[in-house]
Amino acid sequence: MSKISRSIRHLLDAEKMTGSQLALDLNVSEQMVSHMKNDRRKMPFDVAEAALRKFDQPFFAMGVMFHFSDGCAPPVFSGDSVERHRLAFEEIMVNEAQEVIRTLHEVSFVKNPKIVSVEEKERVKEAIKELLDVEAWAKNLAALLCKEYGISLKECYRKRGITWKARGWVTE
Repeated sequence: MSKISRSIRHLLDAEKMTGSQLALDLNVSEQMVSHMKNDRRKMPFDVAEAALRKFDQPFFAMGVMFHFSDGCAPPVFSGDSVERHRLAFEEIMVNEAQEVIRTLHEVSFVKNPKIVSVEEKERVKEAIKELLDVEAWAKNLAALLCKEYGISLKECYRKRGITWKARGWVTE
């Protein structure tokens, strides 16, 4: 089962809706929803965009963004070794954050990247891997907390966006 079909199934379940309701909301045929849900058709970009705008389901959004970003967004952690409980997610997130802090203390970014040794470049790659682990666990934890506490992730991002603009971190 593809990430998109899992994401669609998650959305239908989370929203407690039928495929025909989803088809109406996205202005597509019921057959198209069925095909996407059952891995017989890929989700078109415009349908993904419409679904992301319409629904505030963090795990659905993560699955769609992971798929359409060619893997450059965090995936939904749902493997067999993942205990899908907020306390487990919190513990892993904290451990990953502590690990990245240790790694960042051990790596120096002072040297010009054009003159680093092969070994130094490998340490930088290791730091990047650790940063990506933190990003992925943070996003999964935030999504899980939003789901369990009935909090809108979109609204959280909107409010943080105001803070980020005020701090000069973003310009748009």
